[in-house]
Amino acid sequence: MLILPLDYPEPFAATLGVMLYPAADDPDSRKARAYAAQYLAEPIRQLHETGAILSHEELFRIATDAGERLDDLDKRWWGATVTGEIFKVFFILANTEPTLASWSNAIRVAEVTAARRKVSGARSALRQALSKFKTVSHLWGAWSIRGGEFSPQPEVGYDGYADFQSFLAEAEILRTWGRSWRAARDKAEPPLPEDVWQVPEDWRPLACKPGWPETGAIPRMTLPEDLIRDLKSAGRPRKRT
Repeated sequence: MLILPLDYPEPFAATLGVMLYPAADDPDSRKARAYAAQYLAEPIRQLHETGAILSHEELFRIATDAGERLDDLDKRWWGATVTGEIFKVFFILANTEPTLASWSNAIRVAEVTAARRKVSGARSALRQALSKFKTVSHLWGAWSIRGGEFSPQPEVGYDGYADFQSFLAEAEILRTWGRSWRAARDKAEPPLPEDVWQVPEDWRPLACKPGWPETGAIPRMTLPEDLIRDLKSAGRPRKRT
């Protein structure tokens, strides 16, 4: 089981590191930790200026992780974010046009969208990205649905920590869907593999408080008709018994 490192001094940074370097092997694990450590360099400086102190153990952990070079970070961001777009399209198709819901059709929509925007998005590259980031595709799907941003509202007590926890709740909704949904066709498999990154078993979402924004849930979404009208049904219908 792949468990997100929510016990890190800054769990958002550690989670984002895993989202960018999701492979369970040692090279990706080192880079995931390095990303989190490097992400924290400026916040730690600001924290020190306020007079607050991190424990020696936490500082040692961050310092020893920070040395890994992340010379592929731009490519990782591209592959991860396009995977989120692909996951989002698959999810929308499953809920609006289930006979069209497949990774292949979701990639096709992403390819067409990239071409219209005149940005990188060849089908082969999109497939490679999905293969590399599939174990975190639900997390990037939640990121994509949010528009790639977090929106804390401290004036109503909804801070960055609460917004991150809501993001995790949204990703867990998508993970549960991705492990349970099956197309109505022969030999259909769930969109997500069994072993994907998830929250610890004892994690619980925050209870929504009065005045908080409507986060922690997945909004209803649709795709423009011109993006789906040329898609073909994915596979043979399930045989009746």
